[in-house]
Amino acid sequence: METYKIVSCAGFGSSGSGVVTDYLREFDSIKNFGDYEFRFLQDYGGVSTLEDALVHNYHRLNSDIAIQNFIRYIEYQSGDFLNRRYEKFFGGKFRDISYRFLEKLIDVKWDGYWEEYQILEPQWITIFKYKLYPRLLRLLHGNRHYIARYVPRKPMYFSFPERDYFCRCVKDYINELCEVIDPQRKYKYIFFDQLMPPTNIQRYENYFDSLKVIVVDRDPRDYYIENVLRWGEGWVPADVDKYIQLYRGMREQLKFESASKHVLRLKFEDAIFHYPDFAQQVMNFLDLTESEHTLPLKYFNPSISQNNTQLWNKRKVDKTILSEIEKHLGEYCYDFPSL
Repeated sequence: METYKIVSCAGFGSSGSGVVTDYLREFDSIKNFGDYEFRFLQDYGGVSTLEDALVHNYHRLNSDIAIQNFIRYIEYQSGDFLNRRYEKFFGGKFRDISYRFLEKLIDVKWDGYWEEYQILEPQWITIFKYKLYPRLLRLLHGNRHYIARYVPRKPMYFSFPERDYFCRCVKDYINELCEVIDPQRKYKYIFFDQLMPPTNIQRYENYFDSLKVIVVDRDPRDYYIENVLRWGEGWVPADVDKYIQLYRGMREQLKFESASKHVLRLKFEDAIFHYPDFAQQVMNFLDLTESEHTLPLKYFNPSISQNNTQLWNKRKVDKTILSEIEKHLGEYCYDFPSL
């Protein structure tokens, strides 16, 4: 079966990757859901975590917890009557397709128990469910059997797939999801926002037969203002010293990235202030043509997006914060043109 061609963008959280999402929405040859994030490969508890536990850090009991975490993740991302989450993008089939993927990986399933179940439950449930209730049952049965005989059971799992098999199952999983989106194969690419992180991308390439990733980074001053002062996001510390450590640490991780023809790294500001070069880079990277760019500037207009740069000129910012960022993260600060 011919595989689907996937393109995704990645960022560090409000680092400007939306310019890629918006720009690619202007091409009629790309199926694009906009800025809704499809994080099921990279999120903790998602596919990559499952691979860690089943393939690389295999353990008879850890595989059970990893599978149960993945099941909880599937249920969360499948949504509910208030928010259908992934189900609304995959024709109501995300849950079913995800469980079919998981069934291929499970070697054994039975009703079981081990102590980790107590750790995962809230303490008040643990006390009643795993301590008081089993002892009450033992008392009612009038015997002194080992307490484990009376502890509540639930589905327990064991899995030990070979790495190649695991990756093949992931490829089939993604392909089956894509078949729901584009059964007639009308599009050159299917675009998923934030399908993978901006670092350690090489491991995710093993999940695809055809993948392109565009990573976008942003000036550390604007990154701080956007996340901390504008949105109040918790993933970035407000303390400037801690922020500097985090920003530099994330960029230090990039030093371990191998060059890949499947990955294009761009600056948010270049997309705005050097739009023609940005557009040409992206089109060359994805083998797109001008004729496919049917809605130019409809979703990404660099003259409008300029308002999202040099944010310290647009809102009150402690000058000490700016000077500290410039002092310690100067090599990442963008050399803005005079407007």
